Amino acid sequence: MVLSSAMKFCVTFFLSISILSSYAEDLVDYRSDILPLMKEHCWDCHSNEKQVKGSLAFDDLDEVRESQIGTYNLIRPGNSEESNFVERLLLDSGDTDFMPRKAEKLPKKDIELIQKWIDQGAVVDAKKPTEKEQEWVDKSGGGISSSMPAAPEFQNWTNQAGKTIEAVFVSGTADSVTIKMRNGKQFQIPLNSLSANSAALAAKLTKP
Repeated sequence: MVLSSAMKFCVTFFLSISILSSYAEDLVDYRSDILPLMKEHCWDCHSNEKQVKGSLAFDDLDEVRESQIGTYNLIRPGNSEESNFVERLLLDSGDTDFMPRKAEKLPKKDIELIQKWIDQGAVVDAKKPTEKEQEWVDKSGGGISSSMPAAPEFQNWTNQAGKTIEAVFVSGTADSVTIKMRNGKQFQIPLNSLSANSAALAAKLTKP
């Protein structure tokens, strides 16, 4: 069975929207991935359920987001190397600043997950990121090394059925445009399948 250009475009959009939905699932976040580690290793000293030492309660998501995460705070989004939270986890267990105090060092895989979470932007809930968190994620490239070029600008692309996705312009020809999703997937789309505005955008971005 041969699909028409319009049908191919609809299939592409359906797949692309699914990819966008999975983007949040691929992002390490505090609620789903880090909080379970805190419950396992830090709960006795840093939870409202047990006791709160150092004014740090890992079960208070708003407090973690507003007071512990920030450019100059314990957790520095996009920069695990300079986050004091990670520095304490990596200290020798005999150091006075080592955490968790009077306990064993966290397994390497757990520390690496925490580092990945911070490097990706330290998002508390990937399904409902705040505007600031989204800025941190975009700035870090979702965990891509800071030595990589800055993330390109994403545009909204709409087909003639009115469905819209967000992607980066890659290249264009007289009758098609190639766009790239946040996860790196690329798609070539016929211009005659796009809305008038998106077709005009493609023509504007296409180099002569």
